[in-house]
Amino acid sequence: MKITLLGTGTSVGIPSLGQLGWGKCNPQNPKNKRQRCAVLIQSNNTNILIDAGPDIRNQLIDHKLPSLDGIIITHEHADHISGLDELRPFYFPKQEKINIYTIERTANFLSTRFDYLFNKNEKSQSYFKPPMYLNIINYYDEINFNDINIKTIKQHHGVIDTIGLIINDKFAYCTDVVNFPDDSFNKLKNLDTLVITGLRSSPHIAHAHFDLTFSWIDKLKPKKAYLTHLSPDSDHDTVLSICPDNVEPAYDNLYFNI
Repeated sequence: MKITLLGTGTSVGIPSLGQLGWGKCNPQNPKNKRQRCAVLIQSNNTNILIDAGPDIRNQLIDHKLPSLDGIIITHEHADHISGLDELRPFYFPKQEKINIYTIERTANFLSTRFDYLFNKNEKSQSYFKPPMYLNIINYYDEINFNDINIKTIKQHHGVIDTIGLIINDKFAYCTDVVNFPDDSFNKLKNLDTLVITGLRSSPHIAHAHFDLTFSWIDKLKPKKAYLTHLSPDSDHDTVLSICPDNVEPAYDNLYFNI
């Protein structure tokens, strides 16, 4: 199974628009150019996408995927959902609806913001057919896609909760998290690979900062851990220099097999 981190940046990306630009990141290092967070999971003929932010078309175009077997949305913030409309072409060849999986709160938000993707109404063109279907899941549910097993956990992200994912009991993806319920945290122990939020050096109300993330990794003891959702304050080489031995900052298009 191949895991590709399509994007590893915070909500504004790196470089961002406006005066922030590259922030403290060295523009000469290509690993500092970061699009919004998304992950592609591939196994044989199965393709699963985690999140679909505003960069998703650019992130997927070179992968030449023939189809998507499912999209899991971790939460409703714009940097994780704004590209959903870009995925409509996966519906066109067979006219088979694209399955979206998320919790009820996020599903309700999506059905309002992107109502036309899920429901036909009087404002739709006569030829238009809604290309997507919302599947409601709960925290701690399991989803199976052929030989891919995905367990969901609850994560705290400031004023809302988000979905964390454990794939085939070997790999976990935990973006947009500042704290875990004990039940969730204990499920993350002794994995082969953990990808987890590491925003910046200073604390943040909704995202774990480096010292907090490093303390989690020390307790969870994955064989390998990568930091994601990095901010413009977080230069790749600078972050790498402070990481423990089994930890590295992730970067766009980093991939590994599990």
